Amino acid sequence: MKTATRPGPPSFGRVLMVATGMLMLELTLIAVGLAAFEATQESSEHRGYAFELGYLPLATPFVVLFGGLGAAVLVVPTLVLAGSLGRRFGRGSEAWWWVVAAAVLIAAGGSLLTGLTFLRSVPVTLAAWPALAAWILPAALVARLPRRWLLRGIALWGTLAVFATALLGGLAFATGVLQGYRPPAVTRGELVGTWEDGRGGTLELAADGTATADGLMDPSGFAPSPGEPVETCTARGTWTFAAAEGWGESVVTDLPDCLFDPWQIGGEDGRVALRQWDVDGEEAVGLTPAP
Repeated sequence: MKTATRPGPPSFGRVLMVATGMLMLELTLIAVGLAAFEATQESSEHRGYAFELGYLPLATPFVVLFGGLGAAVLVVPTLVLAGSLGRRFGRGSEAWWWVVAAAVLIAAGGSLLTGLTFLRSVPVTLAAWPALAAWILPAALVARLPRRWLLRGIALWGTLAVFATALLGGLAFATGVLQGYRPPAVTRGELVGTWEDGRGGTLELAADGTATADGLMDPSGFAPSPGEPVETCTARGTWTFAAAEGWGESVVTDLPDCLFDPWQIGGEDGRVALRQWDVDGEEAVGLTPAP
């Protein structure tokens, strides 16, 4: 009579592949969530949920790269540390709770190294610690399992999970549970007044169509970094309101020596803002009504 043999621990190569697949799945699900979030935020152009999802194929090389690096640098060391902790502090070196403890420790080291070296921010480092641990842990728990069907299961059920998550997001927008961003509707009269750029510059829009810029930041293609000196301009000219239905409303200023694109209407209802966007779609200049 033959007795069933218990499968041995998975090989290094298999652990690496399973962990890579799990991390790629997690990153893709995060990307779908970010697409839904971005669709609710103000941007330089009308980006709906479907538009944001269209970026996912472009992110594939980065998902593969970071999935593989995360598996090799984070998940595999987590499993090695979990085994060492189990053997050192008690029985059951294969117990799942040692994986949890190891993931927390590895995430602490990883967030401390990257946060203080590159971001140089203690709050960001502390926030990255639990986020990194949460990213490592599912992959580590699955990769340690000896079952042979894991890779096929991740591919099949992971694909279904991504499609289901994307579909749920679409249903949330279709039913109004989530609201895509729309700029506030304004009239010409609401734009009359003084607008501030937060750096000491102002733009005054008069009811007679004249416009006066005083020390207003002059965008040069890219938004300046915090603390970086910026060019300013002071001039007097004219302004017009380009009305439109929904998206596309703007304020066009004609100011000598101030090369501004049309100011896009942004902000929220009750908190209107005028925006200039740089070539990367980042806000270069933002004006809000003076108090």
